[in-house]
Amino acid sequence: MLAKVDASSRPEDPAEVVRVVLVALAGGGDLGAVHEAVRPFVLGPANVPARALLELAADAFGAAGATRSAPLELEGLARRLLPEWPARGNTAQQKRRYALTAAVLIAAGAEPEDNSWWRDDDLWVHALDAVVVLVRAAAERRHVGVAEICGELLSGD
Repeated sequence: MLAKVDASSRPEDPAEVVRVVLVALAGGGDLGAVHEAVRPFVLGPANVPARALLELAADAFGAAGATRSAPLELEGLARRLLPEWPARGNTAQQKRRYALTAAVLIAAGAEPEDNSWWRDDDLWVHALDAVVVLVRAAAERRHVGVAEICGELLSGD
């Protein structure tokens, strides 16, 4: 399953957090376990892993094959594709929406607006949710399994 990460030697390589997430999702990992596997990457002041997760979500959006003529409807997507991990409260819903929108903007080559005004430095949580939602959306749209999408994202296809 997932290799344990020693928090005292926090990995600095954003590619490693991407690998951990994709391996966990491909294996059908429980989302609580996926969050716990990512947590050592985000301890301390560095927000690099959150950006790496947003970029992974952007890649998953690309894998979904959304176009102007065949758009991916974001409204209700997280509620539908992430029912086991609902956003509780308006703030959590807005942060999840920000992460999904940020991923789409990054995929389109635009920089999302600054989120430094957030009281809590929890962008990584919502970015991870966006990864899960967009990987599942890509699998659904393409009629393949989540593991196949994760494999493609791992290999860079």
